[in-house]
Amino acid sequence: MDGVSLAMIGAGFAIGISAIGSGLGIGIAGAAAAGSVAEDKNNFKNSLILELLPQTQVIYGLIIAVLILFFTGLLGGATAEPLAEKAGFVAIGAGLAVGLSGLSAIGQGITCAGGIGAVSKDSSLLTQNIVFGVMSEIAAVFGLAVAILMILFGIA
Repeated sequence: MDGVSLAMIGAGFAIGISAIGSGLGIGIAGAAAAGSVAEDKNNFKNSLILELLPQTQVIYGLIIAVLILFFTGLLGGATAEPLAEKAGFVAIGAGLAVGLSGLSAIGQGITCAGGIGAVSKDSSLLTQNIVFGVMSEIAAVFGLAVAILMILFGIA
């Protein structure tokens, strides 16, 4: 398989796997948000804030997918020479690093769903529950950092 095909697979893993995590996390938190808002329409703002937290993992996947496409020459003009197979495998590794760590959005969605329940009872707990929700995201931030390093030192 040539480097270009491998790089496209890596970009697909980056956005695709992280989107699965974010979609599930947002769905879990969204179900809690819908219930909270049904009980009291004034819960909308706080519920929305907590529901949006799992969205960031797919943003990380998008960033890495774009970086893979850019550094391999697939975005912004094709390279003059074929892409090395090594670069393609680095792209797959980077895509998997951010994609799989993006599955942390599922746990984040569960945490945020609990937070939505707590905040619907006492709105002064919003800040604490945002912090609880963000704790799950640390794994995704580490995955993003490793993927960036892989791209910078393995492809560029």
